[in-house]
Amino acid sequence: MENKLKILLIVLIVFLLAAASGYTGYYLLTRTQENLVNVTQVFDGDTIEIETGEKVRLLGINTPEKSEAHYQEAKDRLSELVGGRQVKLERTNEDKDKYGRLLRYVFVGDDNINVIMLDEGYATLYVFTPDKYYSELKNAEMEARESVRGLWSVRNEICIEVVNFNYNAVGNDNENLNDEYVIFRNICKSDVNMVGWIAKDEGTNIYTFKNFTVKEGSGFTLFSGKGTDSNDELYWSSRLAVWNNAGDTLFLRDGEGNLVLSYSYP
Repeated sequence: MENKLKILLIVLIVFLLAAASGYTGYYLLTRTQENLVNVTQVFDGDTIEIETGEKVRLLGINTPEKSEAHYQEAKDRLSELVGGRQVKLERTNEDKDKYGRLLRYVFVGDDNINVIMLDEGYATLYVFTPDKYYSELKNAEMEARESVRGLWSVRNEICIEVVNFNYNAVGNDNENLNDEYVIFRNICKSDVNMVGWIAKDEGTNIYTFKNFTVKEGSGFTLFSGKGTDSNDELYWSSRLAVWNNAGDTLFLRDGEGNLVLSYSYP
């Protein structure tokens, strides 16, 4: 009798383990299926809408805004890659941004769309917290940059260079904005009309040059804070620090959107 009870107990344990395993498998399958969604709209080069009505911001990249050059090219390329298609979403660190958009990597099959946008030169790297895809993203941007693709296409004559970049102000950067500055110099033997040019960081901070011309061989300083513009001093008038102390990139583009220079640190 005792042996029969032992056998029954073993059978029961095996049955329960099998059932638990089957349930776990079903749960994982269900979770995987939940990550497969249809794209219903593409807003720009880094933001889409899915069938649930939620907006998804592609992680690790930043593409031009509507008022900037190359905006349409980036939007069109993302539309080609994901528009109307079923994609897989993957979360790594943060769930949502301050606008309530889901922060995700987007895959079509095994293709990481975030990486493709960087590799083809439609986006620049934009990372707050490095995750498991960071190296892949960084390498993709480097490849596009070295191959001079898309956003990295440069105009033939480069006249403006960075002489000094003080990105880390003394004390609290947000309280000492004018100790955060970039010094530029015109190295050409002619004046450069910079009306309509823009300077920006890896994020969304943008400065637009208005009525400004830099003389041949002359330099000027762009401060992050407020002040009165002159022939050699310009003021961004930002409310907060522009440059990330941990690392950032300055992009300078002319009035047609051509990349004049990019300067990365540290």
